[in-house]
Amino acid sequence: MKTVLIHLAVLVATLSAAIVHPGCKEEPTQPPYSVPTPELHSVAIEPNPHNVVSAVARINTSNARFVAVEYGTDSLSLQMTPYATVEGDSVTVPVLGLHANTQYFLRGVAVTPGSIVVRGELQSFTTDTLPGDFPRFTKTFGGNPSPGYVMLGFNAGSLTQSYAVIIDNDANVVFHRVFAGPVFDFQKHADGTYTAWARLTTEQQRFYRMDPLGNILQEYQSTAMEGTGPHEFRQQGTSYVYFGMGFREMDLTKIGGRVDARVRGLTVELFRPPAPEFIWSTFDHFLVTDAAPDIDLTGATVNPWHGNAIDFDTDGNLLVSFRNSDEITKINSQTGEIIWRLGGRRNQFTFFNDQFSGFSHQHAIRRLPNGNIILFDNGNLHSPQLSRAVEYSLDETALTATLVWEYRPDPPLYGNALGFAQRLANGNTLVCFGPALRIIEVDAAGMKQWEITLEEASRPVYRAFRIDSLY
Repeated sequence: MKTVLIHLAVLVATLSAAIVHPGCKEEPTQPPYSVPTPELHSVAIEPNPHNVVSAVARINTSNARFVAVEYGTDSLSLQMTPYATVEGDSVTVPVLGLHANTQYFLRGVAVTPGSIVVRGELQSFTTDTLPGDFPRFTKTFGGNPSPGYVMLGFNAGSLTQSYAVIIDNDANVVFHRVFAGPVFDFQKHADGTYTAWARLTTEQQRFYRMDPLGNILQEYQSTAMEGTGPHEFRQQGTSYVYFGMGFREMDLTKIGGRVDARVRGLTVELFRPPAPEFIWSTFDHFLVTDAAPDIDLTGATVNPWHGNAIDFDTDGNLLVSFRNSDEITKINSQTGEIIWRLGGRRNQFTFFNDQFSGFSHQHAIRRLPNGNIILFDNGNLHSPQLSRAVEYSLDETALTATLVWEYRPDPPLYGNALGFAQRLANGNTLVCFGPALRIIEVDAAGMKQWEITLEEASRPVYRAFRIDSLY
C-alpha cells in the first residue's frame, strides 16, 4: 500500500472512542526512530440500527495510533471523518451526515504516531430509505444561511411514534432517531452528546442522552416530582438542570375555583456534582393568582405557571421562563431567592421601546454574550395576536427592559405555543414559530436568509437549534 507523510494535530472528544480532527498541512518532522507501518486488517462498514443516514465502521488494525474513514458519493472525491484514537486493536468509527437512499464509497485510514498513513480498499455502501411515517418539510427559501445543521424535535400527531431529526441547509435529513411518542427539547451539548425528552418503549417519559449515532448513554428523571418536565435540559460543564412536574391538591374557592383543584407545579432541579442537588419549587415561591389573565383557575386541573425554558446566567444563577405567568424569573441558584421578576402580574421592570410593553406566553430564554436576553414571544395576549423574536437590554439595578431588536415576519405569523429564538455566532437569529409551521433564519437587519416549511399541522416542531457539526 502507498504511504504518505502528514502532520496531525489532535483534538479529543468523547464517543465510543475519543475523536480528533485532522490538523495542519505543514511538513512533518521525521521521528529519530523506526516506526512500524500501520496495518488495516479489516474494515467492516455496517448500517446504523438507529438511523439510515449514518454508518458504523468497525476497524481492526495494528501499529496505528489513530483511524478514520474516508467517504463520498464519488470515489475520486472523498471527505474524512474525525480521527478516533486506537485503544487496543479494534475501533468503532461513526460515519455521519449521509443522505438517505444513496450509494457511498468508503475506506479505512490508519495513522501511526510518526504520521505514517495507510489507506484501505474502497468499499461500496448504500443507505436505506427514510421510514414511511417520517415528518414532511421543505426548504422554501435559501439565501445565505449560517453553515451547519438544524435540530428538530417533532410532535407525533396521530402516530404512536416520532423522531428527533437533524437536517442540513438543503433540508436533507442527516440524523434521525425514532422514539415512542412526541420528541421535545432535542439539543446538542458541548461534549458532543445529544439529549431529548421522549420515551422509548414504556409510558415513562424522561430525558435521554445519546451519542451521535443515537445510542442511549444515560437517562434523567425528576427526583422531586412524579413527572419529568419536557421543556428544557441545559448543561454547563458538569452541571445540568431540568424541570420536575407534578400536582398538588389545593382549595381555590377564595379565587372562584374548586375546593379540590389539582394544581400543576414545577421544580427546577439543578445538579452540580459533587454538590447536593438544588431543588426549587413553584409551590414554595409563587401564587396561583400569578397566572396570566387567560389562564382558567376554576377547573378541576389548574396550570398557573408552566415553566418552559431555563438558562444558566453569566453569574451562575438561573433564568427561568414561566409561560402561563408571562414571566421570566431570575433565581439565586444557591439560596433559591427570587432575584427579580420580568413580565406578568408580578413584573418589577419598566419596558421601553416596545409596542406591546412586554411579551405574552413566551417560549425560551437565553442570556446573550452582549448581556441582553432573547426570547420567543408567542404573543397570545397581544392585539393583534402575532409572534416575534425579541431582544431586550436589561438594567438589573434600575429595573428597565428596553427592546433593542425584534423580528416579525411580513405578513405576520402566529404560533400560540412552542417555538424558540436562537442567536447565532454570526449575528443571525434562527426563529422557530411552532404551530405556525415555519422555521426562519434572519440576519441582524431582519432579512430572511433561510426558511423551511412543515407540511403537517398535527406534527409541529417543538424547537429548532442550529449546530456546527454532527460530531
